[in-house]
Amino acid sequence: MGHSDQPSAADSRLEMADEIDDAALARVMPMVPLGAAVLAGSAVALLVAGYLLVYILVFIPRGTVG
Repeated sequence: MGHSDQPSAADSRLEMADEIDDAALARVMPMVPLGAAVLAGSAVALLVAGYLLVYILVFIPRGTVG
């Protein structure tokens, strides 16, 4: 196997890690927990809505047991 004269993708500046500005990171970090809370809240709201939908459409029309 011969050595290729083509450059490696690792040599490309686009493939290297970005330089992170500390000031920009400090501005963005307070918003990260907000996004996670919105996602978790949306998931819980969908679960509660699904439970209530089943309760209203299935259990209420059946009436009482006994």
